[in-house]
Amino acid sequence: MKQGRIVSFVGAVAIATALWASSASAATLIGDYQLQGTRASSGPGNPLVDVGGSNSFISESVMGTSRDVLAFPLHSGVKLAPAGIGGSTAPYSVVTTFKLAATSGYRRILDPSPGVYPADGIYELDGRIDIYPAGPAVPSPQVLLFPDTYATFAMTSAPPTETKAYVNGNPAVQAAETIDVTADTLRFFKDEDTDTEDSAGAVSCIRVFQGVLSDSEVKAIGASATCQAPPSPPVAAKKKCKKPKKKHRAAEAKKKCKKRKKH
Repeated sequence: MKQGRIVSFVGAVAIATALWASSASAATLIGDYQLQGTRASSGPGNPLVDVGGSNSFISESVMGTSRDVLAFPLHSGVKLAPAGIGGSTAPYSVVTTFKLAATSGYRRILDPSPGVYPADGIYELDGRIDIYPAGPAVPSPQVLLFPDTYATFAMTSAPPTETKAYVNGNPAVQAAETIDVTADTLRFFKDEDTDTEDSAGAVSCIRVFQGVLSDSEVKAIGASATCQAPPSPPVAAKKKCKKPKKKHRAAEAKKKCKKRKKH
């Protein structure tokens, strides 16, 4: 049970306002999990592995798009190990579109460990995003997650002192600490094995990056059933205007001569 590490919502706003700053991208995709009937990555990266109970693929409407999702029962989730982050204090980013059946109290979103105490990571707390680092926990000022409602969550951990969290492309909260990774393992939705602060739910996609996504990149992803920005529309080629053909001077001269002879 989480105790003694909560800061006030006013404090959270002050921290976010003081520290939020756009940065250039320095992120490399190391895992792309579209979960269309498989836990394997559609690009680089090891496959996801179930933790807890038995997960299953079902078909649902995710933000208006019909697609497969991986449903997980209570006290269950998935893990990526080794994740390939590049070290316990290396910068990394995560994007996932998911829903939780319950949003009351603490519900685990990300556990950057093999399921061991301490309980650092990212939680949902009464509908708010709660960054739970080694120091004081920082909840978002606003309620952003709702029961049985899909949302796209993104987070970046940028050493030495910066964690950002977003919902549907918009800044949610920022903390002046990082969420360090233990044993190169990322677990999603299942709390550490000594606690049960999690929820049943379903996940549509997970993408993992080495390095830090920029604010503009997260904004471009927005609320996405596939955890990625839509492709840019093709740029229409500009039609070249045809220049009117200039009449040859010699031809003009002949016409003028004919007119003179008539007179």
